[in-house]
Amino acid sequence: MDQGPGIDASLKALESQARGIRFGPSIEDLGRVLRVGDGVAFVEGLDGAMLDEIVVFSGGIEGQVFDLGRDVVACVLYGTANAVEASSPVSRTGRVPTVPVGDGVLGRVLDARGRPRDGLGPVATTEEGAVEQAAPGPFQRQPIDQPLLTGVKAVDAAIPIGLGQRELILGDRGTGKTSIALDAIINQRDTGVVCVYASIGRKRSSVVEVLGELRRHAALEHTVVIVADAEEPAALQHLAAYAGCAVAEWFAYQGRHALIVYDDLTRHAEAYRGLSLLLRRPPGREAYPGDIFSVHARLMERAFKLSDALGGGSVTALPILETQRGDISSFISTNLISMTDGQLYLDTELFTQGQLPAIDVGKSVSRVGRDAQPGSMRDAAADLRLELAQYGEVKGFARFGAILDDATRRQIARGERLMAVLGQTERHVAPLAVQVAELWALKTGRLDGLPPEAIPELEARLLALAAEFGHLAPQVRAAKTLDADLAGELGRWVDRAMATLPDAGGPHAKEG
Repeated sequence: MDQGPGIDASLKALESQARGIRFGPSIEDLGRVLRVGDGVAFVEGLDGAMLDEIVVFSGGIEGQVFDLGRDVVACVLYGTANAVEASSPVSRTGRVPTVPVGDGVLGRVLDARGRPRDGLGPVATTEEGAVEQAAPGPFQRQPIDQPLLTGVKAVDAAIPIGLGQRELILGDRGTGKTSIALDAIINQRDTGVVCVYASIGRKRSSVVEVLGELRRHAALEHTVVIVADAEEPAALQHLAAYAGCAVAEWFAYQGRHALIVYDDLTRHAEAYRGLSLLLRRPPGREAYPGDIFSVHARLMERAFKLSDALGGGSVTALPILETQRGDISSFISTNLISMTDGQLYLDTELFTQGQLPAIDVGKSVSRVGRDAQPGSMRDAAADLRLELAQYGEVKGFARFGAILDDATRRQIARGERLMAVLGQTERHVAPLAVQVAELWALKTGRLDGLPPEAIPELEARLLALAAEFGHLAPQVRAAKTLDADLAGELGRWVDRAMATLPDAGGPHAKEG
């Protein structure tokens, strides 16, 4: 039986495959594991290895070159150390860590290597970004002059944040640090700001809870979640922060705005300290290595606002730091405070008193956000910090049963209303127009006579009337100052809302 055509086709197929084969000697850089333990392998024979290069151990376990010695390189493992044994071979790849970037990563949950963790299949993007990248220089940046509204009244009014800013969130465990960051992410739903949430060293149950909150409030669609939980190797916990930053930077270089939350850098520093001690690097203060400042400074410098020539995109960073008993003078705390543009300090005592969010405005500061704050908010909240300081001072006298005059009583009552205006439960983000309306009403005396416990209901009525007064939202956002016309419109809005309150007393009610 003649099989000539079939044989010819097979020969042609073999010839086609053979054209891509290189015949000749090849050089492969192979090393050998000397010893391994606690997630670190010491390897000899990789003379040409680069710092941060990906290497492959037996069984397909990958690692990263973390330290270069004269004859031995130290590699941190991305997988379990049980699969790597002494004398096993190690090969170079010539690659550095990368993560997928692009619009295809939005709505996805990835690990520190960029691999899906959500069970939704491969990531729909072919682009990759290097985890380690140089931050833009000073001539590639521009001043911060655009606001990033968080929807948290205490932040937007007293400690404003601008696009491209680095604002540290710090406080003791359980004071609501992550909650403020989630509210900021939720408030970006319709703003075009892309969000990245980097979870570092947190329990899996906490990560699941965060994902549930983002889904419940339709915020996962514009968010990328990078996860390196507490059960993963320290190498991946260290890598996760930089991986999230690389994802955010891609959007910035496309002329868009990105917000990244590092939750939290305490665990990130602890992971790096553990790796450094295993590498026998000299420990310094609190056993951290000497380059821990550089580790975080390198990360913070990658928050920026690009010049118009480069598209004007930005990366805004909200690093989170956990303190112990309110101590903000620890090594990592002072390092991060020195390299950020301000901090939000959450106080345990305020939290236990039921003041939410538990932000201590006196210890919090924004060094550049005022330049980006909308003019209407700047006018409405002009005296806010002073009034809070005065209220805190006179409240101490009342606590000890001192005899108070009428002026002091009025000041205390006004301070209580101000605290009620700034009070806000989690996930109830407030639009800018509502925030300005409340603060302006308080400033002009429209809330005099209104009990503090009625102010949350007033805000609910303002939100119910928001559609009717919807034309005010763009005006409030664009206004350079709170002029008489805009103030009159806000006053009518507040008066309408107060008229629907039971026993509100109206704008001219006397102090009770």
